[in-house]
Amino acid sequence: MNKKQGRKILVIPDAHARPGVSNERFDALGQFILDKQPDVIVNIGDLADMGSLCSYDKGQGVAEGRRYQDDIAVANDALRRYTKPTFDYLKRYKASKWKPEWHVTLGNHENRIDRAANQSPELLGKLAIDDIEFKKHKHKVHEFLKPVSIDGICFQHFFTSGILGKPIGGVNHARTLVLKNYQSSVCGHSHSRDYWEDVRADGKRVFGLVVGCYDVGHHQYTTEQRRWWSGLVCLHEARDGTAEPAFYSTDYVLRRYL
Repeated sequence: MNKKQGRKILVIPDAHARPGVSNERFDALGQFILDKQPDVIVNIGDLADMGSLCSYDKGQGVAEGRRYQDDIAVANDALRRYTKPTFDYLKRYKASKWKPEWHVTLGNHENRIDRAANQSPELLGKLAIDDIEFKKHKHKVHEFLKPVSIDGICFQHFFTSGILGKPIGGVNHARTLVLKNYQSSVCGHSHSRDYWEDVRADGKRVFGLVVGCYDVGHHQYTTEQRRWWSGLVCLHEARDGTAEPAFYSTDYVLRRYL
């Protein structure tokens, strides 16, 4: 029997902080982190919605009033709210053995910043990913579509497949992650929740996990919001590519921690 203790990894799914929608869920998230004390926190991306840079809405009435600085401000407020309880705790208890790692795998919504700057060279130097203060809040920033391996598990906002590099998805999303990546893989992006596992010939268990979202409120760009799952995911006993997932709905987190 393997008695080596694994680590606890908290995955924060797509949260889409945006003007006009309360950020109180990030206060609850901050208390959740302090309570569970995970070893690693992975923000899977799309913390910032960046509606002001949405190319699909450009020139349409729905985009009226959207401002880049407002998008940045609400994202940074979300960051402050969910990290502050931990930072306050560590400042007070400097000898604490709990010193979590913070990661973010940038999503396609954060990537709107780089895309806008590249499409309009006059904006280079005026728009930047660092406007979102991940680094200030101790997050190690992983580029959009650049995977990060933690305890043998691969994390990325979404994974791609094929020559055209289209996002992996579909009805059997989690199963396809394993079949395409050949390793345990965790992603967000679709806002749905899906889990699938299998055992290799050598007896090693591998899994695919799609973590849903940590979002509230309505989005105009989809008619399929009913298929979404909103909450947080903890991977317990994470080691060597294996883990035991636990799911906490947003409704539960808000009731328990606000």
